[in-house]
Amino acid sequence: MRIHVTRSIWAAAFVLLFVSVAAAQPYPSRPITLIVPFAAGGPADFLGRLIGQRMSEDLGQQIVVDNRPGANTIIGAQAVAKAKPDGYTLLMAIDGTLVMNPFLYSKLAYDAFKDFEPISLIALVPSALVANVNVAANSIKEVVDLEKAKPGTFMIGNSTPTSQVAIELLNMMAGTKMQIIPYKGGNTQITAELAGDIPLGMESINVSLPLWRDKKLKILGLTGAQRVSFVPQIPTIAETFPGFDLGIWQSIVAPAGTPREIVTRLHASISKVLAMADVREKLLAAGIEPVSSKTPEELAAFIRSQADTRAKVIQAVGMKLD
Repeated sequence: MRIHVTRSIWAAAFVLLFVSVAAAQPYPSRPITLIVPFAAGGPADFLGRLIGQRMSEDLGQQIVVDNRPGANTIIGAQAVAKAKPDGYTLLMAIDGTLVMNPFLYSKLAYDAFKDFEPISLIALVPSALVANVNVAANSIKEVVDLEKAKPGTFMIGNSTPTSQVAIELLNMMAGTKMQIIPYKGGNTQITAELAGDIPLGMESINVSLPLWRDKKLKILGLTGAQRVSFVPQIPTIAETFPGFDLGIWQSIVAPAGTPREIVTRLHASISKVLAMADVREKLLAAGIEPVSSKTPEELAAFIRSQADTRAKVIQAVGMKLD
């Protein structure tokens, strides 16, 4: 009996020792999963894999990219919202995930403002207001003047909720009534723009830049607050209408409740990676402006500001995706 009790005590002590040692291991002590809520092969996947690879080298543990596309990023976001807040499951969240979905859906499978711990911005990818080469306008102001001369006659293509909000905000700020023509996909929309079926469109800069360089489309303005470094000659819409800021952005967040020391470690790694010359070169070549938040709190404040702007537009025009 004594031998049995003694063995039980030793077994319990061993388990406690093992748990203590495991808990004392510095973070990270095993691979980290980065959920990218988009299919493999696109710009977002490229961004996540490049940053994940270089963070793996910095952290000493592999970052595994897990593509969870679908439902306007809701599937991937829900998975991370429900994950254990231990720093081993992260989300590459875009503007739509955090500051648009809460207002576009009556019921959402996650709470964008309570379920995540902001870590850092990683990239800015502004959309571009493009025009067919035969359109008699070469600037935002000229488009607005033409549209106001014949209100409601300008058609503008749209294939994403983010682009629609940007067009609606432009209409609100400019006092125009451009007709939004919905397309189910970007390829169909860009084909219509090139053919002249519609004069204008709100496009991803990744798609529009090569066509602009080949003089197949005009880029009249970008939707971000500032010009991008890889095409500094292209103005922003904000230069004509101050306060316009609806660029697409990417960030990395963790489940709410993730320990502060882990958030700090991840933030430092992201900042280090985005400062690397070769990483910046690769991202800029892909039409992605690398940018990191100075602190996690800066990202949190940015999210709140962006949510306020987009909520006003979405609610003003009654947009819903339910």
